[in-house]
Amino acid sequence: MKLLEFFLKARTKTYASGGGKVIPVFPELHQLEFSEGEWLYRDIYNMGNGIFMGLETAYFQNKPVLSVSYLGNFSKMTEEEADKILREALMEKWDRTRLWYKTELEKNNYRYVCDGSGSINEFFGTEKIFNEKSEIYHLYFAGALIW
Repeated sequence: MKLLEFFLKARTKTYASGGGKVIPVFPELHQLEFSEGEWLYRDIYNMGNGIFMGLETAYFQNKPVLSVSYLGNFSKMTEEEADKILREALMEKWDRTRLWYKTELEKNNYRYVCDGSGSINEFFGTEKIFNEKSEIYHLYFAGALIW
């Protein structure tokens, strides 16, 4: 299995689908995991006041090979509203979201926009949700191959 294929599959099997919850390594954090063969995906994050930050890492044979850090703010909407839109984006645009591409998704009165650049070697970008014309959510991400 290829790295990117595994990484994207793991995202859909964890946060996007509501699965993969495990007991976190550190108290007060949240942790999601997915494994397949010699691959392991781990997403560790914390939340408070509508702000959240975390780190996704893909491992091959117990060695970290790809990592993505993120910082987001959903304080202008409820966590449930943010989760619904973000999960839909991660499921429907799974191969373009929080990577080095630009992608959009419109649902009801919301517009999701992810604007990334770079390549699998090193990438960064933003993710935003708009209600009408107002920005109500944003996230910054950066990732890279680390092997």
